[in-house]
Amino acid sequence: MHPQAVPATRAPIHVSTGARPSLLTAASEPTAPKAARDFVRAVLRRTGLDPLRDTAVLLASEAVTRCHLHTPRSADILLRMLTARHGLRISVHDTAPVRIPRPAPPDGEQGADHGLLLTGHLADAWGTTPCEGPRATSLWFELYLGR
Repeated sequence: MHPQAVPATRAPIHVSTGARPSLLTAASEPTAPKAARDFVRAVLRRTGLDPLRDTAVLLASEAVTRCHLHTPRSADILLRMLTARHGLRISVHDTAPVRIPRPAPPDGEQGADHGLLLTGHLADAWGTTPCEGPRATSLWFELYLGR
């Protein structure tokens, strides 16, 4: 799905029976994306979702990087990963003001959010969901086996 066509928000996903949640909390520091990559690799190593590993690691790293760049250093970044037999969902939550993803600027213009462009091209579904409080948002994406 192209970022320009993504709905701004989505109702929470209904997780099937058997989905396993995994959580990572990281300080909003330059080391947060590496912690996210290591975490996603470790979780997926224990599942049958190995074909999704590289894409999940890349997109999680991009989402955490985006949060780190827009979140005060005093804040934490929360990565929540749900795995099931058919795929996974990763959401990255921060406490910065809600930011609706902007469409990509025309070719040659500055300001493109390359992480969202990657997410739009590689994820089976993605979007943002407001979280508790008016100053919080969650960027999420889903990857499915057998795509």
